[in-house]
Amino acid sequence: GQAPPYCENSELESSVVVFLESAYSFLLLVHLFVTFVLVGSMMHGLLIVISYLRGQFNRQKLEWFYVRVSLWSYVIVYVIGALIYPAYRIYIRHHYFDPQLPWATGLFEVKEHWGAVGLAMFFVFYFLRKNLRLAEEKDKLWLYVPLGFLLNVIVWYKVVVGCYLTILKGSWS
Repeated sequence: GQAPPYCENSELESSVVVFLESAYSFLLLVHLFVTFVLVGSMMHGLLIVISYLRGQFNRQKLEWFYVRVSLWSYVIVYVIGALIYPAYRIYIRHHYFDPQLPWATGLFEVKEHWGAVGLAMFFVFYFLRKNLRLAEEKDKLWLYVPLGFLLNVIVWYKVVVGCYLTILKGSWS
């Protein structure tokens, strides 16, 4: 691979091969596009879930579809993020964020911790919804609605922080 121009030891860095380094830009773009699907399905699902609080249960099949799309898109975004992490870690975090913007490293770490929490919560959300008969089990909405809202907050936090960090330095080329 080719070391970024701001590396201190470019000869040593250029001999190191980083996992999926050559696919970084492509995977980052796929990561972004799947994030669009995630945000759209989460927001549309939340709007339907809010209608449940008013006793309107006529769009359950559509909401269940959004839950499945949200779960799978979250998992895909998470996996792609894990695949591009080694190149990010070496070329962006180590050579740019850590020495020049250490607060950006901290912001990224908080984003990733919330991402892991969100992944676990997504499976709880999915399995809760899978077995939930909304019209008959209205008492479970006290858990389902806040969980859906909190997942939206986590996703939006990750999107905003991810976009901001990418604006700071998303590529080494």
